[in-house]
Amino acid sequence: MSLFRHPHLVRGIVHTAEGAFVIHRGIADVPEDIGDSLGWQRLDDERQSPAAESVSGPHHGVAQDERSDGA
Repeated sequence: MSLFRHPHLVRGIVHTAEGAFVIHRGIADVPEDIGDSLGWQRLDDERQSPAAESVSGPHHGVAQDERSDGA
């Protein structure tokens, strides 16, 4: 099971052909194949997006000496 963001519901229960799932704060814990088939966005994908990287910086967690840019 993976966490998926529902496209428009914030809370409640969504009924699909594969079963019903609880949505809390726009997030549902759904089997991967069902979430993917419904076209819902995985939270893992959201965390890996370029926008998320720009907030933390591309070198987040890397010591100054270890950076490849020599800065």
